Amino acid sequence: ADHGLDLAEKDFTVNTVAGAMKSFFSELPEPLVPYAMQVELVEAHSEYTGGSRPPRAPTQPLSSVSHNHRINLMTSENLSICFWPTLMRPDFSTMDALTATRTYQTIIELFIQQCPFFF
Repeated sequence: ADHGLDLAEKDFTVNTVAGAMKSFFSELPEPLVPYAMQVELVEAHSEYTGGSRPPRAPTQPLSSVSHNHRINLMTSENLSICFWPTLMRPDFSTMDALTATRTYQTIIELFIQQCPFFF
């Protein structure tokens, strides 16, 4: 929620804010896109049939950032590249996770682009 915090007034750099967000997401007990849902999302992505709605709205702030991409150069694709590993936290010790990295990134990009629909 927006609590009227003016980051420009606080003189935080963009990297500081992004780092704080990534740190917050990575310290949660379960990723914002729960492990149980990730398999379904990958399957849905491969079939282009959609998928179930995630239980939380992690991408709303990222969607807001991407709307200003002409100023900040952070498109939904750039944001998804930066944030998908933190939001999904795949187990990279398995071959399935390694081969699905582009799919995971695309899923997060879709969540950012279509935030009002999903959330």
